[in-house]
Amino acid sequence: MKKNVLLLFAITTILFSCTNTDPDARAIMDQAMNAHGTTIAAKGTLSFNFRGIDYSVERDNGRFVYQRHLMIGADTILDRLDNKGFSRYSNGMELPLADSLLTRYTSSLNSVIYFAQLPYSLDGEAIQLQYIAQDTINGKAYHELQVTFKEEGGGEDHEDEFMYWINTQDHLIDYMAYSYCEEECGYRFRESENRRNINGIILQDYNNFKALNGDPDLSKMDDMFEKGELLKVSDIDLKRASFKNN
Repeated sequence: MKKNVLLLFAITTILFSCTNTDPDARAIMDQAMNAHGTTIAAKGTLSFNFRGIDYSVERDNGRFVYQRHLMIGADTILDRLDNKGFSRYSNGMELPLADSLLTRYTSSLNSVIYFAQLPYSLDGEAIQLQYIAQDTINGKAYHELQVTFKEEGGGEDHEDEFMYWINTQDHLIDYMAYSYCEEECGYRFRESENRRNINGIILQDYNNFKALNGDPDLSKMDDMFEKGELLKVSDIDLKRASFKNN
């Protein structure tokens, strides 16, 4: 009798563990990428204006060209980042750059493009995904996913951590949070707004928040947002956005 009870307990434990495994984080992120149109974005040209500066990103079967046009005084500046590396041009002439400036300009250009087209690139070999929980924000259900990066292939910001809240119904990213360390370290929480479909790709602006006190747990920043414990610090708006398929 005792053996039968122990056997039944073991079987029940196994069945319980099998039916309560976390959802597949990779499959959920793939759904989000598909919903945001990243496959379409992989072959086309996106243009937009961010904080008064014109940006464009062109992709075609692994080839990419990021560009930024701005004025510095009377000089017309073009920054270009492609598969070969970064270059800066002033009035059509390429400028020699110290390594420190090369790193800074590359990082700033890449950062704007990266955030503008999220979740594009979240299927790279350096991406590490973890399912945190199914959560609710303002009464809607979300998959909460953590994204970290391997040191190899993860870039100079590989220690950054991201949290994404993916709507369980339409698979779109409504909220995100991240930690960063550049000249200083910090935490941000973003709420998507002004979502629009431009020739098959989803673009969205964000309300950008920070915690009022302390160093928050990224996975809890959605709770802080609902309680009004975050301070809005900026608007992340992509203006005059257009997308053209190649």
